[in-house]
Amino acid sequence: MTGLRVIQPGVHSLIQDEGRFGKHHIGLTVGGPLDRHSFRWANKLCSNPINTPTIEVTIGGLVLESTVDTYFVVTGALVELSLNKIPVNCWTAHRIKPGDRIELGYAKVGMRCYVGVTGGFNVEPTFGSCATVTRESVGGLTGDGRPLASGDVIPCTETLLHSPSFMPNEEQPKNLTITPELTSLRVVLGYQQDYFTEQQRKQFFHGQYRISERNDRMGFRLLGPAIKPSVGGILSEGICQGAIQVPPDGQPIILLNDRQTIGGYPKIGSVLSLDLDKLAQLGPEAAVCFEEVSIEQAHNLKHLAEISFQQHKATVNLDALSKTIENLLVASNPRGMKTMSSAIEDGSYLRAAQLIHNAQGKILIGTGFPVNGSFETDGPLGAIALYRAIEAIGGSPMLVCETPLCTLLNTDFQTLEIKIDEDGQNQAQKALDHYQPALVISIERPGLSNDGRYYNMRGIDISEHCADYDSFLSLATCPTIAIGDGGNEIGMGNIAKALELLHIRPAITGCDELLLADISNWAAHGLTALLSAISGQDILADWNNKAVLQMLSDGGSVDGVTGENTLTEDGVDSEVSQQLVTNLRKLSGF
Repeated sequence: MTGLRVIQPGVHSLIQDEGRFGKHHIGLTVGGPLDRHSFRWANKLCSNPINTPTIEVTIGGLVLESTVDTYFVVTGALVELSLNKIPVNCWTAHRIKPGDRIELGYAKVGMRCYVGVTGGFNVEPTFGSCATVTRESVGGLTGDGRPLASGDVIPCTETLLHSPSFMPNEEQPKNLTITPELTSLRVVLGYQQDYFTEQQRKQFFHGQYRISERNDRMGFRLLGPAIKPSVGGILSEGICQGAIQVPPDGQPIILLNDRQTIGGYPKIGSVLSLDLDKLAQLGPEAAVCFEEVSIEQAHNLKHLAEISFQQHKATVNLDALSKTIENLLVASNPRGMKTMSSAIEDGSYLRAAQLIHNAQGKILIGTGFPVNGSFETDGPLGAIALYRAIEAIGGSPMLVCETPLCTLLNTDFQTLEIKIDEDGQNQAQKALDHYQPALVISIERPGLSNDGRYYNMRGIDISEHCADYDSFLSLATCPTIAIGDGGNEIGMGNIAKALELLHIRPAITGCDELLLADISNWAAHGLTALLSAISGQDILADWNNKAVLQMLSDGGSVDGVTGENTLTEDGVDSEVSQQLVTNLRKLSGF
């Protein structure tokens, strides 16, 4: 069984999902997380369904060891969190591998943390939920309601890719960053308010109370101005979460998740469910006061909070995302680009994406590599992907290429034809003067070698089939981006020294930002993933790799490796690229 092994269980650690609803008629309470907001954010940061099980850690001290590759998040109370003795941030997704150790210190602000993993913990439900209710001996890892203990293994599945998401400090709940001096709890009065005189109600809403030592998951007993009801008891009835019971001594008790299902003390009202999250993070001696709200106000506040939660996306760490994409796109290393990538400063994809996102004006995208009298699929497909992404963020792209590719594309895209038999520098300068581009991009374009000729990966001279797009980059006064996958493409002049390790005729034309990938088209998808994260748009959602390949194939494209008219890119099936797009969407937070 793979998962997280409990080395030290901490003070009190329980498996919790949202709770066990609809079971009051058989005497079972709801259970679930005391701080529902932190619980839900643990799952949101893990890209889990909201009801996915987490670990609720009271006070702290939990130590876990991983036996699986996955990602974890800790939300809630302010604690010191370390991964293999190295401090890391809470409210942030972290990668863990077998043997890694997660250690939670003790809460400095707040009382309860929530530990989530991508995919959630695989815990068998009891009566429809795995929420642990210790006093009822229900739920949890073994179904008998016991807290986690040393030696337990909490099952979870492998997750190799996940968005590097986090919640910025300024967006985290203020009550969990600085200990509040006084916490205001909003209350909806109930029908039993008539058991309390007007003076007692005023005393309740104008007084301050302290949380006593007698507090747990059932409820919090308060100490403060006594508000004795006119009756000592009532017929037992169902109790809602947040109900404020008042026993004969007049000291209120706020009932929480593990409350009894029925009770016979009068209830002055109920704490708004949103404020129970704040209450659950308070310890003994913390001060609280009460504020009356109407049931209509309570409904509005609840709906607004839910809308805010649904609309609030996790923030993606763009630096981490770029690094992940850079590694992912050269992982197969068929032509040595993984080796070459060490010659490029980390963050190249992010820098390029920011250039695209910030460009104000025309963006020229040059593509097309001649193969067997036609053009290869690698390059044009990526250029189309970039074209659509740039349009999606409000940019103005234009594809630049020779015929027959230009003829194929000019029906659906803005295009500029470059001619093989014209002076390259003159042709480029005219276009640059006319369009005044904000950015020039090259994707899988042959680049000039040091002898002024163009060569394919086999070292064959293909100059008579190539127009000069190099001059667009060398003469441009705007930023330039180039993408390649073999060393003979425009832009590779940036890593000329490193390319000496490869047995090729390398290109010498440079650029401002060089991007490497195992297949150049993949770099376009990587850039689009970053543009999605930057813009907050799911730009890759509608990408259909096979449909674009089919369009190119109908226009006579060939695979750059096999030279055949197939729906492949450098010998790789379209389904592989489509799966890559799916993975990139996940990484970018969609």
